[in-house]
Amino acid sequence: MKLSDIKELLDCEIFTKNTYSENKEIAYAFSCDLMSDALMLLRNVGFDFCYSGALITGLVTVQGVRTAEMLDLPVIILVRGKQPNELVIKEAEAANIILLSTTETMFSTNGKLYSKGILGITEYNAKL
Repeated sequence: MKLSDIKELLDCEIFTKNTYSENKEIAYAFSCDLMSDALMLLRNVGFDFCYSGALITGLVTVQGVRTAEMLDLPVIILVRGKQPNELVIKEAEAANIILLSTTETMFSTNGKLYSKGILGITEYNAKL
């Protein structure tokens, strides 16, 4: 799914205008607020999951950006209308990560993306 379609579907605000690419394809997503869970659960997925994946979280800190960076996730979608501060935005741009925000809850964000064909870890592993 193109990032421009995700932006429209979730009515996202773009915070990293310098890294945003509307044609970026996203095929996978992972949701959590505990970055240790993201690191543990995503460490064994294939590179294609991470390279074309999005991290969906309510955590609006540099730690979220660092986690996405370590996992090679190019997109972070902040939920519940969370607004990153300038430091988080600068760190995301420095790491070439696209930072979006939606007013949707995490549950609704996941459901809307899944209904449009975005897959999670379970579906990804089932394809292997």
